[in-house]
Amino acid sequence: MSPIVNRAKERAARLVPMPRVPRAALILLAVVAVLPLIGSAYLMSILIKVGLHAVIGMGLILLTGLAGQVSLGQGVFYGTGAYVSALLCLRFGISPWLAMPLAAAASGLLAAPIGRAILRLRGIIVAGVTLTVNLIFFYLVVSVSDLTGGATGLSQIPRFEYPKVVSYTTFIFYAVWLLAVLCLILTTNLASSRVGRALKSVNVLGHGTEDTPQVLGIDVMHFKVAAYVGAAVFAGVAGSVYAHHISVIEPHTFSVQTSVLVAIMVVLGGVTNPWGAIVGSALIVGLTELLREVAPIVLGGPTGSYELVAYGVVLVLTLLFLPSGLCSLPARIEQWRRGRRL
Repeated sequence: MSPIVNRAKERAARLVPMPRVPRAALILLAVVAVLPLIGSAYLMSILIKVGLHAVIGMGLILLTGLAGQVSLGQGVFYGTGAYVSALLCLRFGISPWLAMPLAAAASGLLAAPIGRAILRLRGIIVAGVTLTVNLIFFYLVVSVSDLTGGATGLSQIPRFEYPKVVSYTTFIFYAVWLLAVLCLILTTNLASSRVGRALKSVNVLGHGTEDTPQVLGIDVMHFKVAAYVGAAVFAGVAGSVYAHHISVIEPHTFSVQTSVLVAIMVVLGGVTNPWGAIVGSALIVGLTELLREVAPIVLGGPTGSYELVAYGVVLVLTLLFLPSGLCSLPARIEQWRRGRRL
């Protein structure tokens, strides 16, 4: 091969680098491929919840971990994806496979003007405003009952067309976790790219500043809105898959409580590590299911209050002993071992 062709390939590789696939992501895919063969339908349903929340959480990794913008309103875009996808199928007869990317695009289009308005603000007030937007979305969905079904929601949402060699639950399990791994790979590569470095430079939570990038000619607002839109697209895809998995949606699924819970998951797992979304989601969903099984037998009564107490205890302990999240535990253990050797 001629030197000219080699140089051309090297330049192309620098301009459009090949995405890096972490070895751990491949291991996760292998585990996912085997689990339906040995797990029960109940375990599959729990892991589907974990995967969906992990996808929404990875959007927060982009927004908060990289760009440093706190959001308590991801339920807006989760719900937008679910409702748009369901309505496209129920009112217009569109295939769920076509409705899913359209729902994700709708979530991104909704996020662009909201993000441009909200992200002009700074500090903790951004979290309060996003929470307010989530409240407005909830009451708007309940009020427009002719379109959204109101408080009762929408039902008989069509399923994805899928190969009948496996059950629908197994198919959704594979689809959700393939989506989660793709989001993991995308987020990991974005964090180490030029765009990721630009986002980190404006990350006030990560000791960055918005003034220096502006002096260097970086459009700070453009990158912050792009991260907000990216997080919304992740949530919109998850919402669409959820709607076609459950076949019934109602407003309370996309309330402020869901947004706060996803934020807690990300903080527990590690807000700067894409794996944190998966670890935090697994912890919270697993803890919730455990309490719902055990608490009525041991303590009696509804488990809602016990769940809130458990979330608070786990969050406080994690912030006290692992401020960077559970994903930082291996590094802390290695640091402790090196200290003992010395």
